[in-house]
Formats: sequence, structure tokens, C-alpha cells
Amino acid sequence: MSFKRWLVAALLVAVAWADPEPVDPVTYRQVERNGGTDIYIFNRLGCDMTVTIEFTENQNVRGTPPIPCSKTVPGHQEVFMTRVTSIDPRQAWKFRYSYFWNYGSLEAHHDDSVVYSLPYASGSSMSIIQGFHGQFSHTGDDEYALDFSFASGTPVLAAREGVVVSVEERYSQGGATPYFRTRVNAVRIRHSDGTIGEYDHFRLNGVEVEEGQTVRRGDLIGYSGSTGFSSGPHLHFCVYSTYDGHRRHSYPIRFQVAGSPAPVELQQGGRYAAP
Repeated sequence: MSFKRWLVAALLVAVAWADPEPVDPVTYRQVERNGGTDIYIFNRLGCDMTVTIEFTENQNVRGTPPIPCSKTVPGHQEVFMTRVTSIDPRQAWKFRYSYFWNYGSLEAHHDDSVVYSLPYASGSSMSIIQGFHGQFSHTGDDEYALDFSFASGTPVLAAREGVVVSVEERYSQGGATPYFRTRVNAVRIRHSDGTIGEYDHFRLNGVEVEEGQTVRRGDLIGYSGSTGFSSGPHLHFCVYSTYDGHRRHSYPIRFQVAGSPAPVELQQGGRYAAP
């Protein structure tokens, strides 16, 4: 085979195995009306999304409500964000803007009395390979995330009851580079206090629940893998709400573990059995 034919064949294989591109969970719409511009955001997912609009260029304009502007957009709904008008109609005016989004609601507040179940079968034991404040990736928004030592294909169980509000299972690959941060198979479950429980790194087509489904703690939600920002198979779990479209707030949570009558805050390097 000539080099040219070999190169074409290699490219075809790469294309055949390429994962799909991420799709933004929200879209925008503008309506020009009475000398101003109304901006709307539509949320295509079932979970609440918090969206922030910011000017990237503004000359002789203002927003009502003022920009930057953050609002929670409920699942499958469209929300009016702001109206942009000129400050002085006699002068030239122009503007550009960007929008940023985060999963969750501005109104959510974690119920700290909740004790979580370990996300694996009773009698099984898993280690915490990265805990709260982990230096590899548990900083900033993910400060209070946990990485469990799940082998690929291990059943993942719901750690708390709620409603499935987002499912992604299209991706087949993973790696420890920024490219993979937005290409992760994940399940997000909204809890009764409005917080989101996020389970990451499922294998390709490895999710067993659907958006809108109510799950109880201990229900099967899928099978672990290593998709997304991952250096190997594991389960990433985090509970959070949102500050705005840029930042979210993760929470330190406690679990019921075998051998302990009191709730336990899991420690990096520790190994814990599910009761």
C-alpha cells in the first residue's frame, strides 16, 4: 500500500472512531423590538441550568436587568434574560455579548443532615483514589469531589434518591488532557434540596437510566468506565449547586459505611465497605 493510501486509510479509521462533538445544553434567541434587543435563553435539558450573560463589547448601551446578568433556566424552558437598549438614542450604539452556563439552580442549598449511601453494592469495598481537595483535579468547583476505585464495568448505584435530569453516554474515550473535560459520560440527579449529584466516567452506552426517571438510593444507574478527563477507570462523584454561569459550589458530604454507627467523611487512601 502506498503512503498516500495508507494515510487516507488511517484518517478514515480515525474519523470512524472519533467521538461526537459536545453540544451546548442551552441556546440563545434575540428579538428586536421597539428599538431594543430582548435576549432569551432556552434550556434543552431536564435539569435547571444557571446562565450568565456578559458584555464583550458595549458602546452607549445598558441591559435591563443590568448586565452581567445571571438567572436559573428550568429544564426544557425558555427564560427572558435581559433587554439591551441605547442609553442616548441620539448617539451610535453597539454591543456584543457571551453567555456561560452551569448545571444547577441559584436557589439550591444542600441539606447537610443527609447521609449518603456508598455508590456500590452491599458488601463491596472501594478505595478513595482522590478525595476532597485532591491536587490532581479536585480543586475549585470540584473541591469536594470523590474518586472511587471502580474497575471498568462495575455497577454504579445511586447514592441518594432523586430525579435523573441529564444523561450522556455517547463517548468512548478518555485521557488526562483538557480536550476530554467536556467529553464525559455522566448522569446527573437532582435531589429534593435542589442540589445536583453528578456521576462521571461511565463506559460507552453504559447508562441504565433515562432523563425524567425517579431513582431511589441503591438503584442501578450504569456501569463505570474511563471516559472524559480520566487517567484510568474510576467513578467521580460530586454534589453541588451553582454560584453563576462560571462557578459552582461543591459540598462536603458524609456516607454510611460498614462498621461505623456514625456517618463518615471519606478520606483519600481509605477503603470503605458498603453496609
